[in-house]
Amino acid sequence: MLDVLKSRSERFAELTRQTEDPEVYGNTKLFAQVQRERGSLREQAETYHALLKLQAQIDGSNEILKDPGADREMKDMAEAELKDLQAAYDKLYGEAQDMILLGDEDDTRDVILEIRGAEGGDEATLFARDLMENYARFCVKKGLKLEVLDEVESEAGGLKGGTYRIKGQNAWKTFKYEGGGHRVQRVPVTETQGRIHTSLATVAVLPEMEEVEIEVKDSDLEIKAARSGGPGGQNVNKTNSRCQMKHIPTGIMVDCQSTPSFNKNRDEALRILKAKLYQREKERIDSERSALRGGMVGSGQRGDKIRTYNFPQDRCTDHRSKESFPLQKVIAGDLDPVIDSCRKWEKEEKLAALAKETARQA
Repeated sequence: MLDVLKSRSERFAELTRQTEDPEVYGNTKLFAQVQRERGSLREQAETYHALLKLQAQIDGSNEILKDPGADREMKDMAEAELKDLQAAYDKLYGEAQDMILLGDEDDTRDVILEIRGAEGGDEATLFARDLMENYARFCVKKGLKLEVLDEVESEAGGLKGGTYRIKGQNAWKTFKYEGGGHRVQRVPVTETQGRIHTSLATVAVLPEMEEVEIEVKDSDLEIKAARSGGPGGQNVNKTNSRCQMKHIPTGIMVDCQSTPSFNKNRDEALRILKAKLYQREKERIDSERSALRGGMVGSGQRGDKIRTYNFPQDRCTDHRSKESFPLQKVIAGDLDPVIDSCRKWEKEEKLAALAKETARQA
């Protein structure tokens, strides 16, 4: 593992030198790519040097313990210090292992989040609204900014569908485990006989791409202007400001009505489309890699029921980590324990897959 960290630390140093090269910072596209990769490697480079420093201190303490000329007091101090140093090293080594196994080149990207009411009629849309508000509370706790790009309400006041941008440090790293089906079991407000219903909302999480990273030809787009629907004020509803965009080669559709300006909505729709195209290619590559490795982790996409929110039992269960959490804390925006369990699950899955691959090659 240290060899991997060393290699990435050297790459970080090389990229840092490139940012000072006139040929790099004078090329907008290349500079953005260098900065993105450099940002993804910074933490691993810093961790590598911290491990080297701790190892040098550990070696120094061991030298004192082995030195026949050292007095008893000095050896006692070195022994006590060695225990603390080794604990710090082991802790940091475990964190470094997580960086290597769970690190994602998109971790530092902003996120496009899509939430849809799925199975369950009005109750599904009401739960979709609850999910959105829960994520908003979570963003406040994490210091992230949530922007509404598009929302379509149901007649019951729920959320038929919504598209949001989440901006801030490590937004993708924070939200990437949320993609999939979220199932709720509760007595809906629309239920008159007290029966528990099961409904489903879906969440799609997409890493947002920089303008220069994904190229989309104008000839591949079919764009229509339409009148915005739902809340938004008289001006919004009286003008054809809504942008409906279709990517002809893939059939991907994007609908955006976040502002009264059609041109601004078109720009937002294009950014969302690029995120979808990037995620589509990323999933294809991940699928091929997983097939080669015998299947590493679940896809975590819309069709997979990743989590159940059971209100009668005050329990939220993540079906990947198979761990449960107090529901009231989760819906209050305390998602960190759930996400930590997903990171632990993914790490175990990848370690098992690597062990299987190593055994196969032996």
